[in-house]
Amino acid sequence: MVGEDYIAAPTCATCHMSATPDQAVTHDVGDRISWTLRPAVSQKIDAAVLAKLKATGESVPEDFLTWEDRRTNMQNVCKQCHTKAYLENFYVQYDNQVNMYNEKYGIPATEIMNTMKGNGMLTAMNFDEKIEWTYFLLWHHEGRRARMGAAMMGPDYTQWHGNFEVAERMYTEFIPELKEMIMEAKAHGHAAEAQEVETLLTTLLNSEMHQWYIGKMDPEEVQKRKEESAKFRERYSTD
Repeated sequence: MVGEDYIAAPTCATCHMSATPDQAVTHDVGDRISWTLRPAVSQKIDAAVLAKLKATGESVPEDFLTWEDRRTNMQNVCKQCHTKAYLENFYVQYDNQVNMYNEKYGIPATEIMNTMKGNGMLTAMNFDEKIEWTYFLLWHHEGRRARMGAAMMGPDYTQWHGNFEVAERMYTEFIPELKEMIMEAKAHGHAAEAQEVETLLTTLLNSEMHQWYIGKMDPEEVQKRKEESAKFRERYSTD
């Protein structure tokens, strides 16, 4: 039992399956998970099921666990060893990371890919074009590592093997490849399709999270970053 039989070095089973003074052992590792981190765009764990029930007009089962219920279950595990402030701060960071990934990378990249698949700029065959591999690596590898690293308190995976590599993939591969495809489509009689995708790209790059890439970051933010950078260098300078 968590907090009684052991309190250190938790394993997967400790948090996802073990009993607490308030919960029985479970073999459903999803009972305490509030986000699903596997897809290109993360959703709350109950979103897909609720959408299906709504579409079919079915009622939500009485024993249905909402994402809030599942989060409460997990927090009950956390508090056996951690303070309330600790676990609340963890979930703030966790939610912020997932939402940032979704809004900055997952949602816009997926919308662009779906648009190109729909208007014929991509073939019906998956993975026969380079940008499809780039997109897959962006969400399935780097994007998952960033999100799952945050979920399981692995900062190295969240940042250096996650956020950094997502950004690198987005700015040095996905966007340049997309620009090239737009140019190719225009040159080969598909101007309307190219314009549709170019509009999405322009909207993306002019959004707050990506403005820096096209030199449109708020001047006040630019100055603030320069000042913070100077303070950092001064702090660790040996001169």
